[in-house]
Amino acid sequence: MKSLVGSLVLGSLVLFSCSKKQTTEVNIPTFDKDTIAAEAAFKMDSIKISDSIKAGTNLTLAYDNSVLLFPTITDKTVLDSIYAPTLLKTNDYSKTGFATAFEEDKSNFYKESKPKDFQPASHQTWDTQSHMSVFSNQDDMLTIRYTNGGFSGGAHGYYNELYKVFDLKNNKSILLSDVVKNPKDKIWNQLLMDSFTKNDKDGQKDMLLEKVIPLNTNFYFGNKSITFVYNQYEITAYAAGVVYITLDYKDIKDQLKPEFLQRVRFN
Repeated sequence: MKSLVGSLVLGSLVLFSCSKKQTTEVNIPTFDKDTIAAEAAFKMDSIKISDSIKAGTNLTLAYDNSVLLFPTITDKTVLDSIYAPTLLKTNDYSKTGFATAFEEDKSNFYKESKPKDFQPASHQTWDTQSHMSVFSNQDDMLTIRYTNGGFSGGAHGYYNELYKVFDLKNNKSILLSDVVKNPKDKIWNQLLMDSFTKNDKDGQKDMLLEKVIPLNTNFYFGNKSITFVYNQYEITAYAAGVVYITLDYKDIKDQLKPEFLQRVRFN
């Protein structure tokens, strides 16, 4: 029933990282041509848990979680910001600390998800999944993608993506205020809407729920453009999936801070 993988033992729970070594040399892929290229070799490690239990005749609960570990990042403020989106309750960012946090989070999920007086008519698996991945890493700027999804009955599951960029040189998160001159400028609404409707190839604009697309804080950037990410129901119906709106620097450079353009080497 249970599928547990690992090199750490916590009580009866067995956890392991994707590598037998504490630190692993890996090549980090990029996701598109404009994403800032990854360093040739980036030191990191990871820890993962996969577990499931029977919660009745027709119901299985499944828990799947993983986090990345960065041995060379030691600044507490940066580490706090890196792991805040995981919602794991720990201040110990070691494998041991995360193993303990996984166990607590898993137990809470099972406790909160197990129905008292309900069983599906046919077999279902209710699950939760949470993962981290390096999206890009160059020039002391690390972009991490956080994904979260699951199913707890009903018509469909859920899924969302979050991107955070970290300035490892200055030990801080790169915020929207570090990128744009005036986030409240209404010109952003028009720029985002124009790009969304012009570049839509999957019919997402037909599922638009909002008359105005607001600037948000979920973004990643490369050498030529910045992409804003909108999850299900933020601006479109569930069936539209995740929406990515990309704006080229050449079209919005007057709205961007000069120091940001210099940092991403845009000429």
